[in-house]
This record gives sequence, structure tokens and C-alpha cells, in this order.
Amino acid sequence: MEGQILDKMTGEIEFKRVEFAYPSRPECIILKDFSLTIPRWKTVALMGGSGSGKSTVIALLQRFYDPLAGKILLDGVPINKLQLKWLRSQMSLVNQEPAFFATTIEENIMFGKEDATMEQVIEAAKASNAHNFICLLPQGYYTKDGYKCTMCLLFILVYG
Repeated sequence: MEGQILDKMTGEIEFKRVEFAYPSRPECIILKDFSLTIPRWKTVALMGGSGSGKSTVIALLQRFYDPLAGKILLDGVPINKLQLKWLRSQMSLVNQEPAFFATTIEENIMFGKEDATMEQVIEAAKASNAHNFICLLPQGYYTKDGYKCTMCLLFILVYG
């Protein structure tokens, strides 16, 4: 696979004077002279009205598209120089409308990392402050009731 893999990543993200329009509507500039620095270890919520560019920023960061102008950097390295699969594997994203599966809380947490151990699942839940809440459920991590599972995961997203 082509592209660089960072040996040590700190996680600073920087958009420098980015301009972007979707290929299907090149006349409609979505981002113009957009700059943003997200320091390492910061959790960021992108907020704004419909059509303000929130999803576009994420799509650019994940390289579903490349900007027309400007640069997007990860630890000072242009993301278009990084290996795409590696870049995307370094990110976690909660979409505007997250999908949950009709299975256990444990399996929902493990989604995308099916080889995770129960210890890793618990650590992830602890990191999002959801472990104690999950433990209050009669079946804990093995809760499979769709409603309870969805409510638990929504709780994680809201309060985690």
C-alpha cells in the first residue's frame, strides 16, 4: 500500500486555509479559507446548522475527498501523504445518526474490532464512563434486548 505511516502519532490535526466544493456541485463552495487546529488529546464536537460544513470537515479528514486548496495535516504531515487505510484506522467517529446492531452491548462495542478481548471492551466502556451504567443492567454487557441496548449506547454517547 502506498503512503506513509507515522511511527509515533500525537494526534494534532490542522486544516490550513482549506477550500472545498463537492465534485457534483463545483460551483457551490462549501468551505472557503477554512482553518482549524485541534490540539492532541482534545475531544471536539463540530456544531452548526444544516449545510454549514460539519460533515464535510469529517469527510475531508477521512479523505473521502481532497480539498481544492489548502492543506490538512496530521502531526504536521499532509494527510494525502499518509497511507489511507492506516489514516482511517486511527480515527473514531460518531455520526449524526449512529447505527446500533440488534445484538449485545459487548458486540456493539466490539464492532470493527471483533478480536477485542472482554478486558478491552470493559476498558473502552470505562474510558467513556459507561462501565458502571452497563453493570447496573441485569445482564450487563450481555444485554441483548434491543431497546435496553440502544438506550445504554445512547447513554454512552450522551454522557460518555
